Amino acid sequence: TRLAGLLRGFAAAGLAADEVARFYVLGGECNFLFRCRADYRLEYLDDCAYASSALRSWTDGQVQQLLDVAEQELADCVQRMAINARILRKPRAVGLVPQEQLTREQLDECALSSQTALLKFQGSPKSQPCDVPIPFCAFNGGNDCWVDIGNKLIGVRILQDLIGSPAEATLHVGDQFLSTGNDISTRSACCTCWIISPRETQDMLAELDAFLGPH
Repeated sequence: TRLAGLLRGFAAAGLAADEVARFYVLGGECNFLFRCRADYRLEYLDDCAYASSALRSWTDGQVQQLLDVAEQELADCVQRMAINARILRKPRAVGLVPQEQLTREQLDECALSSQTALLKFQGSPKSQPCDVPIPFCAFNGGNDCWVDIGNKLIGVRILQDLIGSPAEATLHVGDQFLSTGNDISTRSACCTCWIISPRETQDMLAELDAFLGPH
């Protein structure tokens, strides 16, 4: 639903199969990858076809154990702060979905508390989420809070490998570069652009397009 207009735009422009084949959609930070087909529809790619060796080294048992800890911590946050919210478990993520509007401070507390619990569980309380045996991302999504297995740093590197884009030719556009956001990890993989709205993305792309010219 989110991408339908863009995919229709590809079709209207008559983009060739080799052009649309370079359009990927990566979800869950680094966990679910789709590629555009010649008929301008998305196909799911099994992670065995693209995942790095580090990503493949995590067993499902290890992943679920980490999510168990995150789920318990989010449940504790709900109880401690008397939040009206439900906990949603996914195959490689767990989230807190409020049933009423929460403040930024409440969501930040949930994200930071979950991050601390997971770092302690993995035995590295002073390290970063990227440095532990199973990297993760605990972030304030603006209206909710999520803990995902992996992070966007891994996701960016997967895409760089797939399309042969070196760091100096890669630009990551995001709006969550604070310590409780899910974009900050990519800053060690490529240039980043911090935006606050879709309109800023549009303006930035227009400026970049004019700067790059016909090439």
